[in-house]
Amino acid sequence: MIKIRTLTEPAELNRLPHLERAIWGNDDPVPTSMLRVMVALGGEISIAYREEAPDEWLGFTASIGGYDEEGPYLYSHQAGVLPPWQHQGIGRLLKYHQNRWAERAGYRRIRWTFDPLRALNAHFNVGILGVNIQAYHPDYYGNLSSVINRGLATDRLLAEWSVPAPMARPYPPRVCFKIYIPADIGQLKVQDPGQAARWQRAVRSQFCDALAAGYHVVGFSRHPSPAYLFAN
Repeated sequence: MIKIRTLTEPAELNRLPHLERAIWGNDDPVPTSMLRVMVALGGEISIAYREEAPDEWLGFTASIGGYDEEGPYLYSHQAGVLPPWQHQGIGRLLKYHQNRWAERAGYRRIRWTFDPLRALNAHFNVGILGVNIQAYHPDYYGNLSSVINRGLATDRLLAEWSVPAPMARPYPPRVCFKIYIPADIGQLKVQDPGQAARWQRAVRSQFCDALAAGYHVVGFSRHPSPAYLFAN
């Protein structure tokens, strides 16, 4: 059975950079000192593990308190699962645990960013969790060292998730248009980097135009081709 628990002790936080490297292959993980600050400023750091092997961590979430004109929110900076344990529901368990933690802490919304070109992430965030897309940010992070981010600008969608968690979003009855994305951008970056870059430019232009015109994302369709669904 998969279990989730929240970390607070520095000795345990010291393990997080190693887990981060194993998930994303980056050489500049969040240092332990910053993780400690995140917890001190109203954030949450939780890990997933098997009940029979509590010292073998499988994934984690890391968040920090934020504030804007609408008030406080929890900003989920990272959420990841080790590659051998992905697509087994662990990410969903971690996010719903984070949502319940946020509710107990008094937050009413959680924000985070994700790569708009990654179809599985889009399906998870928009289709399963039911987040609302707030903005499209071109090259949000600049250059990142992680293997998963190499080869393209770090464009990101800003997502907002209600607390408590909403029901999964049903397929919308009315769709004005769709913005299609590649089925597997990671594979495309390896096989045809130029085509991957063209996809990113096209999606960026379409997304920014759609949001500026007052349209919003109302769903995500995986078949026959992955696409964001828009309505006004």
